[in-house]
Amino acid sequence: MSLAPSPSSSRGQIIIQPPYFTSSTFIHPAREDIDQLIQLYCHQYAKTHPTHPFTLFKEIWVSQGWTWIHFKVFDARSREAFLRVVIRLFLERISANETPLNRVTALFGLYTMLSTQPSTSAPPLHAFAHVQVTRDVYDEILSLPNTLTSEYLMPIRPYAISVLSALLKAQRFHVLPGADLHPLNPRELPREIFVQDIEPGTVEPSTSASSGLASKKKGRPSKRSKTKRARDSLASLDRWLDCTNYTYQSSHAAGSTEPALVVTTHILLSHSPVTTRDNYRSQKSYLLDAIDPNFPYSVPGTSETSTGREALARANEAVVERMKKIDDEASAQGLEVGGEGGERTGLQRVERGARELGDTAARGGRGGILGLLEGAGIVEG
Repeated sequence: MSLAPSPSSSRGQIIIQPPYFTSSTFIHPAREDIDQLIQLYCHQYAKTHPTHPFTLFKEIWVSQGWTWIHFKVFDARSREAFLRVVIRLFLERISANETPLNRVTALFGLYTMLSTQPSTSAPPLHAFAHVQVTRDVYDEILSLPNTLTSEYLMPIRPYAISVLSALLKAQRFHVLPGADLHPLNPRELPREIFVQDIEPGTVEPSTSASSGLASKKKGRPSKRSKTKRARDSLASLDRWLDCTNYTYQSSHAAGSTEPALVVTTHILLSHSPVTTRDNYRSQKSYLLDAIDPNFPYSVPGTSETSTGREALARANEAVVERMKKIDDEASAQGLEVGGEGGERTGLQRVERGARELGDTAARGGRGGILGLLEGAGIVEG
């Protein structure tokens, strides 16, 4: 991709054209910087449990050099593209597929990015007034405080509400149609992909610093190479788990003289997946309504219900058979699948849930194994 310099009309200085900020040359490092900012804040939050979470964020923002970001681009046309892309990258991390703490940190970054724009300078710098956001992402931002209900995230909830209220009061959001219509320009980031040119006769350097090889070998990787990559990935995963663990004191019964136990778990397990669970229930309800909208008052054997019911029964049977095969293969290797939770997680519960399909008095009568979340397959004691 060619990035020819464009001369400024006022001073004759060389500036970078706006397409640079939508290219992979800028997008990939910018995403890494934002991810580093978020991960560092999450680590410090889990480690220190601050009473003033936004003050901690500002300290990390300053220590990482983000205070100088507004002085990287001065030309108005290039600065508009620069700010638009950086703010859009922060919005990517506020989406519902991120953890609540990551989303709040990205919201803090978005707010700080907009609030620290220089208002008085000579010559004046172009300021970014409104944030273009699709309708679905806007709804996710508004619902963000509702996801901060766990004890671990309750200290940060008032600050998230305050920051979000400030953005709404300043009318910062320019709401666009839904993401399915692709209203943003460019549609995807990065738009331009930079490809390194390799001269004929030269050897492409290895992309892995730890591989110990001068060049990438052709053909299939050897068994030794696969084993080394697996070990490196496992070591990287262990380091990440160590940096993102979460320690808390478990609650104990009232009047108990025994001290509360100190429990260490992962930060992703410190809150229930409310958004994912609600989305699953919504999609499941839509599917079951399409198959049999009149359940449990539908008449069995009618053409409007028999086709959907037969397909649902076949799907239940296929899942049970697949799980039996997995259980048999695990047993042959001396392993156990799904036995950690007793009757609630074993294969027998799945089989009972599948058999409940069609029984109007059972919890799995409507969907079979699709009713496991509602208690299908559990034997009442």
